Amino acid sequence: MRNCPVSLVGAALLLSACASVPATPAEDVTAIVGVTVIDPSSSAPPASGQTILMSRGVIRGVGPPSAITIPIGARRIDARGKFAIPGLWDAHVHFMNTGVSALPVLVANGVTSVREMGGYVDSTRAWQSRMKAGTLVGPRIFTAGPILENPLYLQRVVERSTRDPRIAVRVLPYRLRVGDSVEARRAIDSLVRLRVDFVKIRTSGNPAAFYAILREAKKAGLRVAGHQPGVSLRAALDSGQTDLEHAIFPPLNSIPAATRDSVYRKFAHNHAWYTPTLSVSRTVMLSGDSAARAIFSPDAVRLDERRAYASAWLLEWWRMQVDERIRDTLPMSATQMESAYQSSASDVRRLHELGVEILAGTDAGSVLVYPGFALHEELRLLVEDAGLSPRAALWSATIGPARFARLENQLGTIVPAKAADIVLLDADPLADIRNTRRIWAVVQGGRFFSRADLDALLRQVRLDVAH
Repeated sequence: MRNCPVSLVGAALLLSACASVPATPAEDVTAIVGVTVIDPSSSAPPASGQTILMSRGVIRGVGPPSAITIPIGARRIDARGKFAIPGLWDAHVHFMNTGVSALPVLVANGVTSVREMGGYVDSTRAWQSRMKAGTLVGPRIFTAGPILENPLYLQRVVERSTRDPRIAVRVLPYRLRVGDSVEARRAIDSLVRLRVDFVKIRTSGNPAAFYAILREAKKAGLRVAGHQPGVSLRAALDSGQTDLEHAIFPPLNSIPAATRDSVYRKFAHNHAWYTPTLSVSRTVMLSGDSAARAIFSPDAVRLDERRAYASAWLLEWWRMQVDERIRDTLPMSATQMESAYQSSASDVRRLHELGVEILAGTDAGSVLVYPGFALHEELRLLVEDAGLSPRAALWSATIGPARFARLENQLGTIVPAKAADIVLLDADPLADIRNTRRIWAVVQGGRFFSRADLDALLRQVRLDVAH
């Protein structure tokens, strides 16, 4: 592909001189013209006045008009004054919490791919089949399948279910018990049979079980993402944990700066990722009563339009979580919460300075973390609170997660031969990261959704969840 000419001639079209790219009828070609293309993986200034040529879900050419020949009969999209960024990823979602209604909402917010951090494989596969058939709009799903948990956590779920039977029904079906090395091997074998894309550890029973998970995952060629491990973070990273989820480092004042830096550098040395999910760190600062008012009060939809897209399935989960917050007799004070958040933002800033790869994830499905919408809030927090540049924040939601998924040759940048996943914006996100919210159109796998199309998707979701 790299040696093929960018210029396209006539209806035969699309690099037809290249044996690997068949000729495409002109009517199957879409050309986005006059657009400014932003590459988050490059420090070069954005290229203005570009043409992006797409067919069969793939980008076939990108360049100035003089380098791209658009065939007669191709669909032209006038994007003068618009800015093109790669399709966005949310690197931490939970569809077992959100339900299927979240899928079109994500696409309407420019999120064309996600990492599903643990959930029901059966429903995920069914949705993927429907999306492939064109009967459901939703993002590409890169899934961990069932979450690995220690026996004590699962026992506590059962105990909590005596108070609320919904807890076991909502939690246990997508969890795998790992209490020792034998169960670790069985769990990874099970995940391999399910054809998952990576492994997610939430809790580990003991060091032997944890190390066995990492060892078996490595044999299977699966990367491992997890919460704070049950061993030292240095040991976990050296043993194969490739991604740490959530802003869960100890407070800044509890560890000497030099010691903290040595842990940060271990991430960089081992090429490990960090997914801080700052958005959920913000929402957990609300008390149970405040969260209940924001979600369930009669004015909830009027006060926050996003509430209209929350399904009954998601609201049931939120009700369970809010009720637990209300029952919590030892909540952190607002001052403690704010201090913890600022410490987490400082962690992200320092990790980034040391070259650690940050991924933008939201924990969509957690209380008040609205699928799709929350990704833009995460980008804002990464810039305004954690000090990343807008370009670095975009990297964390485009080429970064594509690289974690080993899909950087297919996704993450707007270049020939990659999937046609593109978000067209009304304003420059490098000037203000909040401009990622100003979506003019979305292209996923070559399918073009105008602003009117996206609004129609959102209207349909509102109607569906209202019934």
